[in-house]
Amino acid sequence: MTQHSQSTKDKMKALSELGFSSREIAKLVLGSETKKSSVNRVLASEGKTPKLPEPEKKGLKILFVPDCQVRKGVDTTYLTAIGQYIVDKKPDVVVNIGDFFDMPSLSVYDKGKLSFEGRRLAEDIEAGKEGMKKFLQPLRDYQKIDPSYQPRMVFCLGNHEERLQRVPSNNSEFEGFIGYHLLELEKDWEVHDYLKPVNIQGINFVHYLSNPFTGKPYGGNASSQLKNVGSSFCVGHKQTLEVAIQPVLDGTMRLGIVAGASYLFDESYKGQQTGNLHFRGVVMLHDAKDGFADPSFISTKFLIDRLNKI
Repeated sequence: MTQHSQSTKDKMKALSELGFSSREIAKLVLGSETKKSSVNRVLASEGKTPKLPEPEKKGLKILFVPDCQVRKGVDTTYLTAIGQYIVDKKPDVVVNIGDFFDMPSLSVYDKGKLSFEGRRLAEDIEAGKEGMKKFLQPLRDYQKIDPSYQPRMVFCLGNHEERLQRVPSNNSEFEGFIGYHLLELEKDWEVHDYLKPVNIQGINFVHYLSNPFTGKPYGGNASSQLKNVGSSFCVGHKQTLEVAIQPVLDGTMRLGIVAGASYLFDESYKGQQTGNLHFRGVVMLHDAKDGFADPSFISTKFLIDRLNKI
């Protein structure tokens, strides 16, 4: 066994206290990384524990599902297609960003107009529940085969679901009768309050970012919103796809994504020109950690074509 001088031992101890690993100390003091076991013996005899390199933080795979706006009378194949994509890609977390239920019967924008005729709340809720069954069915079927796959399921309530809360807020006689409980989300999802961000791996998920002075959604694109809030986010609400990446002086990066539609049907209020020409799909966040991720964007049309080939 090699005997080291006290001076050499002192150098080893000093470098260990500075945070150097035994491999690094062996190279600096003894001239070879292969002599790290000798360093470990010296440090152990001196009551010092060599610093072990910190394990790298595990990044998560997160599927961000924009607004689905399920309503009566629309083709909901896209929900099965997204559900099948969850099973095939097996994300660690699935985030539904809200407005899964459309709730047209509680809309205030066209109330009293001809387009409003015939809407019923009971039908809105039933359509949404049936849509949720289609969305979750591929996962439930797969879990019968492999029950070990249990992704974290996060639901951020949107302004369309919040319409249910507005009814008793404006009409106290409906308190306890009409509300979120009618949606029965808690049996399948970890539900988060309307506009309350949920932070996952340093990325804030919420239906939209609200201006603290007005309570209304921030205007501007993803880049300007990222500057306003100062932290990474993924939001829905706005029918578009916008991405912003900003470097920070500490060497990290911030990410902002606005994606507000996974459904394929057009909205009549958006007119006959370019209003309905926008991205429709989901976002997969790869290696999400420390407020950043590598995003990929998958169109709903691709997911449906993919489903038809299975």
